[in-house]
Amino acid sequence: MVSTENRNSLLDNFKGILIFLVVFGHFIENFQDIWLNGSVRVAWQFIYVFHMPGFAFVSGYFSKKNDGRIFEKVLSKQIIPLVVFQCMFEIFSILFSHHFTGATFSLTPYWTLWYLLSLAFWRIFFQLLHRVKFIFIISVILALGVGVITSIGYPLSISRTIVLFPLFLLGNVFKENEILEKLKKSRFFPILIAISLAILVGAFIYVWKMRLPNGIYLNSYNYKSCGFGWKKGGLLRLINLTLAFLCIMAIIVLTPQKQFFVSEIGRNSMIPYITHGFLLKILLIHQFHFYTNLYFTFIGGLVFSFLVVYVFGRDSISKAYDKVMVRICRAVITKN
Repeated sequence: MVSTENRNSLLDNFKGILIFLVVFGHFIENFQDIWLNGSVRVAWQFIYVFHMPGFAFVSGYFSKKNDGRIFEKVLSKQIIPLVVFQCMFEIFSILFSHHFTGATFSLTPYWTLWYLLSLAFWRIFFQLLHRVKFIFIISVILALGVGVITSIGYPLSISRTIVLFPLFLLGNVFKENEILEKLKKSRFFPILIAISLAILVGAFIYVWKMRLPNGIYLNSYNYKSCGFGWKKGGLLRLINLTLAFLCIMAIIVLTPQKQFFVSEIGRNSMIPYITHGFLLKILLIHQFHFYTNLYFTFIGGLVFSFLVVYVFGRDSISKAYDKVMVRICRAVITKN
């Protein structure tokens, strides 16, 4: 059993909510044409406003400054798993789809694996740059500016890494200043709950009314490819980053601090994150006509997402995963 003595139950619960939304978002993305169906598109875009920005925030929250073992940790926790699952996805694609994606040769993480590479970059950049003055302001400028460069996109996950780095930095600032703890203990907490609900409703209305291209929420496309000039594109990205941060805060305020079954899912969120991609691809192999049914998209998506996070978010699965990864790392990394 994984020890829970020193766990942050609030953020475990928060991650449990996020990973459910990640799986659900990918489900509705694959089983409805989100470019055409209005209700599915709005739901998908709303989730994408904050779900991976939320993980970037939490990753920053748990990152330590002046970590002398950071390269060893990144290699064993992000880089080696990235290589392993990148190869597995390619083999899976060849066996079941008879198609070689070529993503590896173009230095592009396969689908959901971009987060592993971005997390590796964030953790290393943080160690190198946390002493730089005004690093947060610089990171925001870079996040807005990268959208102007048409040659930056999916390869090496550079665009997403740069765009979401400010949220990673904010997570660490909140950790150092114990802001989340202060929010939960605030005497104005009932008011914060009302504000949080208003923020989430406002974010949903914004997504619904704006009807922006999906690419603007993926953070992998430049402004031109989304149909915007640099001024409008930069403004929309700034709004989306601000909205992501506000939604993250709102959900954290609304998230309970006590441990319950979601806590276990949250602390083991990486395994559902990786495995759900394989499961969705298996479903996609069989093109049943009801896949385009709106009820299947939402109800089926909710059921699928719950089962994935509940089954693969168990401590026992996480323990088995860690054992396998430790053996792989020992076989790859030489001792001094």
